[in-house]
Amino acid sequence: MKQTSLSPVAALILAVFGCAVLGWTSPAQAGPSDFLIIQPGQPGSPAEAQPVMDRLAAYLSKKTGETVTGKYFNLLEEGLAAVPAEKPGWGIVGLGFYAQYGKKFGLTPLASTRPSGRAKDVWRLVVPTNGPDDWRTLTGEVRGMGLFEKKAAPCLLFRGVTPVPASQPFTLEGTGNPLKSLRDAAKGKIAGSVLDQVQYDALASLPQAGELKTIHTSAELPTSPVVAFGPAGPAQSKIGQALTAMKADPEAAELLTLLLTDGFGPPDADLAKLLLENENAACPR
Repeated sequence: MKQTSLSPVAALILAVFGCAVLGWTSPAQAGPSDFLIIQPGQPGSPAEAQPVMDRLAAYLSKKTGETVTGKYFNLLEEGLAAVPAEKPGWGIVGLGFYAQYGKKFGLTPLASTRPSGRAKDVWRLVVPTNGPDDWRTLTGEVRGMGLFEKKAAPCLLFRGVTPVPASQPFTLEGTGNPLKSLRDAAKGKIAGSVLDQVQYDALASLPQAGELKTIHTSAELPTSPVVAFGPAGPAQSKIGQALTAMKADPEAAELLTLLLTDGFGPPDADLAKLLLENENAACPR
């Protein structure tokens, strides 16, 4: 959630929807327009993010004629438990969550987010300047915000590598503090850090920039998708249309700034391929 002007450090630790986390409504209120947001590891708290989610819900309620509500948490385990228990209609999920659990929860893409105006994401593996130049010789622990979904993380990080490696020599761990992971990597306390495009762009303004080097860059990845939980019905379709129209709506300008996104676009056709890649385990383990 954006509370002050965006500094390089804030840009590094905040991704789509700032400190957006995951949300649900009570079973008594759950309906096709109620949403959850799953971004494991994002900083902040449900209480801090609630006002922004309330504004998003109020905006969508006005534009769609539906009653939209939502709350959130940033813990993966709680999110996994909440989806079947609360049966939300739609949500916004991290790419790793979509890749690993999209089949399980029947996630249907409705739209794509646009962090910093980008339609695509790229992940980079950075290590200390005195570290190896080839990721195949890197050992130890690598941390990153996108690494909480252990099965999907290597699929995403090594997307585009040919031939597909059967495994990687280092471990991948999720972190809610990517700035600390960069400091630890620069000092050699951990093997490296994985940054998404927004975080990597912010790295240039940080003191650690000259102490780290990139040894692997993924192929292009979709951004965090907006999804229906199950087949998209009329209510979810209206939500998707309202989200994609926000960029051209003057009433949405301030809200988009709070959400730290340039708007929403159509569903990324590449998402279906990601699910197939993960299902077939065509990636390191």
